[in-house]
Amino acid sequence: MRILLISILMVLVINLRHLNMTVLVWDGVSLATDRQANDGSAKWESDKAWYITDKKTGKVCIVSGVGLLDDVINLREWYKDGALPESFPELTRHSSQLIVIHRDTGLWLYDGIAHPVHYGHNLHAFGHGKDFAYGALAMGATAKEAVDACNTYSLHCGKGIGIYNLNGETDVKEV
Repeated sequence: MRILLISILMVLVINLRHLNMTVLVWDGVSLATDRQANDGSAKWESDKAWYITDKKTGKVCIVSGVGLLDDVINLREWYKDGALPESFPELTRHSSQLIVIHRDTGLWLYDGIAHPVHYGHNLHAFGHGKDFAYGALAMGATAKEAVDACNTYSLHCGKGIGIYNLNGETDVKEV
């Protein structure tokens, strides 16, 4: 019995390693994220999106993701290195997703494979708080307001809001 309990605990620890419960909301202009990260027992503030220069276009884009933080970081680095399909990273969980936003073309989603789906400038939400976010968006909320609703009502979201915009010459990150 003791061995079984130890085995179950080990599986839980492995699965919770670098867990990143989150919400990301795109309103066609801004990407807003909550700032809470956790490991299953403790929480802290963390950036959940980054500005990088796209190797193919030479333009700045916003990169973010949902899923295990290890996977999101590996996907971000893969994208920074040129997003070559043959070097797509092995993911811990196939539910991890990479979100890339370009000023001109909007949102692109890499959902476990090296080929993205284009969502453009349409409203979209990702992560554990997405149901709250969609409700807020349906009522006319901005991305920031939708994340604020998630932070209020979702157990998995909190610790503030990060807002990311691509405004031509000036890229803005507001926390």
